Amino acid sequence: MELILHYIPYILLFAAATAVIYTWGIWRTMRQKQDLSNMLSSKGITKVRKALRKKGPMTRRELEPVVKDLTAKQPFNSERMAVTDPGKFLDSILPYMLKQKLITEEKENGKIIYRYRK
Repeated sequence: MELILHYIPYILLFAAATAVIYTWGIWRTMRQKQDLSNMLSSKGITKVRKALRKKGPMTRRELEPVVKDLTAKQPFNSERMAVTDPGKFLDSILPYMLKQKLITEEKENGKIIYRYRK
């Protein structure tokens, strides 16, 4: 009996560690779509800023090929998220970039162009 009481704390510690790891896995799975979306947006913002810095002012149509084939993937996970419609993707990131003052929007010759903001 004394021998069994000696192992009970180890068994309880193992059970607690298992519960924590299981809970973390469930939480990570629930947040996976949002995390992939955030990663994809971040990659898109970086690509757009880099293109505007290199090539100068660009229209929305000129920016579409820049974000066309972007994908996001978490390490140790097979789930991926990719840009399927560059127009809609730009509709989601350009207002954010304007609000954060990363780029500026100007009207030139009747066209809206986006310019990198230093």
